Amino acid sequence: MGWLAKFGGIALKFVQIAAGIAPIVQAEIPGSSGTVQIVSKDLTEIAQIIQEVEVMGQALNQPGAQKLTAAAPLIAQIILQSSLLANHTIADQAKFQAGVNSVASGIADVLSSLHPDVQTVNKA
Repeated sequence: MGWLAKFGGIALKFVQIAAGIAPIVQAEIPGSSGTVQIVSKDLTEIAQIIQEVEVMGQALNQPGAQKLTAAAPLIAQIILQSSLLANHTIADQAKFQAGVNSVASGIADVLSSLHPDVQTVNKA
């Protein structure tokens, strides 16, 4: 199995983890079903961006800082369109950008922490 297939499997595992905790949150917080699904969708989109930027960065032999620079605007767009920022405006652009960079870096760290041998487990 090639690197890209393994990485895709890691992204899938990340989504499964997010989906696995959804029923727990939904059971503890009534009425949170829609919110959990939206957050899961946003995390999935961010993980996909990290995966795509990683593949491009590897192809272009780019260091991590350049990959972060490439991923940040795409991730910022997801955050800006999320329900998290509904009816809000950004007051401190520097703090917002630092937060976006932290999200990008954090998701990349989570994906990197997963075991490369993907084992899909049905959480249903």
